[in-house]
Amino acid sequence: RKAEERAARGPMFQKLRQLRNLQRQSNADEARVGFNQAVLSRIARVHQEGLRDLVDRRRADSPEADYPARVLLGFTDEDRVHLIDTVLAHLEA
Repeated sequence: RKAEERAARGPMFQKLRQLRNLQRQSNADEARVGFNQAVLSRIARVHQEGLRDLVDRRRADSPEADYPARVLLGFTDEDRVHLIDTVLAHLEA
């Protein structure tokens, strides 16, 4: 099998769990941990729109891959109307 076929079978976003993709902030009153938004937004856009990107952006010799478009999250017009109506009803109560 081709290397591209093997790579496409793994779980989507499996490397996001790695520590380098987490941002950590703390002060005397609080501590926060979250994903690096720059990394997430680029990866999400590549997968959402089906773009071409480097497999590993940290390596100069990284191969490029064509990622198929996969809708990650979407709302229909009906979903949006229902969501807005629900929020407005809650605020008016």
